[in-house]
Amino acid sequence: MSDQYDDIARSFDEVESVIRFVRENLEFPSFRRALGPLTGKQVLDVGCGEGTFTRMIMRQGARRVVGIDQSEGMIKLAQTIEAREPLGIEYLVQDMVTMPALEAFDVVTAVHVLHYADSRESMAHLAQRMFANLAPGGRLVALLANAESSARSEEASGFRTHRPDNPREGERFRVSVLTTPPTDVWVHHWPSESIVSVLESAGFTGFSWHAVAVADSVAPEDLERARQCAENPTSRLLTATRP
Repeated sequence: MSDQYDDIARSFDEVESVIRFVRENLEFPSFRRALGPLTGKQVLDVGCGEGTFTRMIMRQGARRVVGIDQSEGMIKLAQTIEAREPLGIEYLVQDMVTMPALEAFDVVTAVHVLHYADSRESMAHLAQRMFANLAPGGRLVALLANAESSARSEEASGFRTHRPDNPREGERFRVSVLTTPPTDVWVHHWPSESIVSVLESAGFTGFSWHAVAVADSVAPEDLERARQCAENPTSRLLTATRP
């Protein structure tokens, strides 16, 4: 995963311009609702990329935020933005499936991370490391690919999903960000029940799925496009707790 995201980091401005609509009008507000109040809390953002969601988390009132990613290119980009617009976020290059217990965080977030696991074993390692970094009573908030969405082209959202019909659990497929030319990433098919099963085996409880919905603040001229995206959402939210 780090190699393909090192490549994306080099052309991130164009990728960001395409995915911004879905992020700002659906994913951001839905993610904020799932997070809830963060005042005084410590948050670990796993697979933070260039830090878009990490910065949002800090601005939501968290006391401390640490972002980790195994892509050096993405972490360098995040650190460059932090140097230009300092918020006090720490960014670390770290393999997500082998990371140590850095600290007992109140919240662990994982934005578009779980669908990169290429096997149950790989996802289990990641789940165990996220669990180990949570304090008792801490929460996991994950934004991930919607395995139930249609595989048809999604120009409204800026993505085209090339998922095969009736995919096997863990089957690899391509997602294109509709830049010029398209920017491709490879992900894996994980049904809801498979993800919950793996996280449950790691010790998580209290699972709840949340829809990615249209924000109340969407501009009138963007409302129809936002509704099209919400009708066949490319992502979904899952929350869980460490007992």
